[in-house]
Amino acid sequence: MKRLLKKFINFIKISFSLILFSFFNNVLANEILIEINGNDFTDKDVILSLLDKGPEKLDEQYSNYIIKTLDNSQLFEDVEVKISDNKYIINIKEYSNINKIFFNNNERLKNEDLQEIASQINLNNTNPVSINKFISEIKNVYESFGYNNIEISYILKTNNSNISDIFFEIIEGKITKIQNIYFIGNNELDSQLLKNQINSKTKNLINIFANNNFKRFVVENDMRSLINFYKDNGFLDIRIENTIEYLTSNRVNLYFNIDEGQLYNFSSFKILNKNNLINQEQIIKIKNDIKFENLINTNFSINQINNIKNDISNLIIKEGVEFFEINSLQKIENSNVDIIYEINNVEPKYVKQINIYGNSRTFDKVIRRELNLSEGDPIYATQINQIKQKLKSLNLFNKIEIKEENIDDNLVNIIIDVEETQTGTINAGLSVGTLDGFAVVAGLSERNFYGTGRSLDFSVNTSEDKTQFTLQTTDRLDHENDINIIYRANYQEQDFAKSSSYELDTFSSGLGLSYKIIPKLRHNINLDYVIKNYKITDTNTVASSINNSSGENVSFVLTNKLYYSTVKSIFLPKDGLIINYDNFIETPSSSSNGYLKNIFTIKNYKKYKKIFFQIKLK
Repeated sequence: MKRLLKKFINFIKISFSLILFSFFNNVLANEILIEINGNDFTDKDVILSLLDKGPEKLDEQYSNYIIKTLDNSQLFEDVEVKISDNKYIINIKEYSNINKIFFNNNERLKNEDLQEIASQINLNNTNPVSINKFISEIKNVYESFGYNNIEISYILKTNNSNISDIFFEIIEGKITKIQNIYFIGNNELDSQLLKNQINSKTKNLINIFANNNFKRFVVENDMRSLINFYKDNGFLDIRIENTIEYLTSNRVNLYFNIDEGQLYNFSSFKILNKNNLINQEQIIKIKNDIKFENLINTNFSINQINNIKNDISNLIIKEGVEFFEINSLQKIENSNVDIIYEINNVEPKYVKQINIYGNSRTFDKVIRRELNLSEGDPIYATQINQIKQKLKSLNLFNKIEIKEENIDDNLVNIIIDVEETQTGTINAGLSVGTLDGFAVVAGLSERNFYGTGRSLDFSVNTSEDKTQFTLQTTDRLDHENDINIIYRANYQEQDFAKSSSYELDTFSSGLGLSYKIIPKLRHNINLDYVIKNYKITDTNTVASSINNSSGENVSFVLTNKLYYSTVKSIFLPKDGLIINYDNFIETPSSSSNGYLKNIFTIKNYKKYKKIFFQIKLK
């Protein structure tokens, strides 16, 4: 019985195996295959992956689907499909590989520059999609230099091995210039003031050396600058659009269409001490030092909010509190803005590394000296903004980004990424006047001399009766307190022979210090060594005081200057107060010279509707 049961089980196994073999044999016999020919450089699996659905039967409809799908992929020059021997046969013609790329008539960009662009986008075959992308990238680069009418064409030369050389013909055209810049809808802020905020320029008699090249990306940056400027002047709902009018002379007019919205004002300032990091007495001291009451009903300003945050941070640090952060919150109701400074404690963080990128010209030390921060120091959230503001004040960079890179729970790397700006200018001009006659003025100014952060200014002013040369350089002396040291030299020849019977040659050299006492009050002190050489041309008509000073006279001049300003723009002040005090002391070289002079000037700017007033007392 057991032997019979065992034979029966073996029979069942054999029968089942025969059935499965027969089933899979029929399936494989009926499977629809796809054969691909001509794909010398493209993998078969890549081509099959382009087909979303597999074949269910052999018909013309699926053949058309294959052709349409592969054509739409734009990967092949030609696709052909045939049905034969129970399978689809796909014959493809691949785009030829590129052997060499040639360029003609390109002057602004070198061949090496264009080859680098081709390498970046992997232009290695004659696929029109890749070629058109390459042409588009070239045009973008040219437009960044002001070439907006560039034309690019190409021809292919292909050999029997399906290898091609491609020849690009480039017609660069001329640089597009800006004819005029118009601001429309700016009822509150003057057009000249807005022009000072943007990098797009026009040429005029005052600034004949201005770079008036039209660049689209510069206009886009100008839009952001204008929006930020408006917001910093209290117009939080500002909206700006630009329009470009192309003229037949390869020039453009720029239009900035402005919807200013309403003006917002500060209505209150509060300090929220959530974790009791400071006591009530310290809070009162901070409020008294900052004088919040003087800011009520003044125009909303993002810079003002950040400056106050920095001031609060510095005052808290002076009280001995470490590891905190300050968040500024805004509560807007109608046109009033309440500002709340929220003080929170944070986990301590320390700086592991400070990495600086983008400063191809400026030395690292110029940036590092502004940081007040070294590896191993504790880092506070408010310090990041302070560092950014100090680097901005150097006026050496277009863009500054500062990031914290967390290494672990209490270690961070500080990443400083800068984009350098043009720091040198050359100016020249001509003038005609009733006093000096025909005069020539020329100057050279460089704010970042050889990447040291030192400024250098040289000017020449010459006319029929006067010639003057001036050289001045400024460098940062104390970086923590923002103290600048100034060196200067001046030489001047003046001819008063016709009017006063003498000539005067003056040479002076000196040094000075400039620093902030408080954010709006600055003090300059200068000491100059002066040599004056009087040459008498007619002793009969010259004044006795000049005659007594004939020859060389040596003196020292001490100058003190206090400058206080609450205006937002020195170019077009509209609201605020300027107080200026100048004190001059010259040591006498004889009984008839030497002097003490004091000048006190007050300027008060007021606005009533659209009319601006200036009250001046001197």
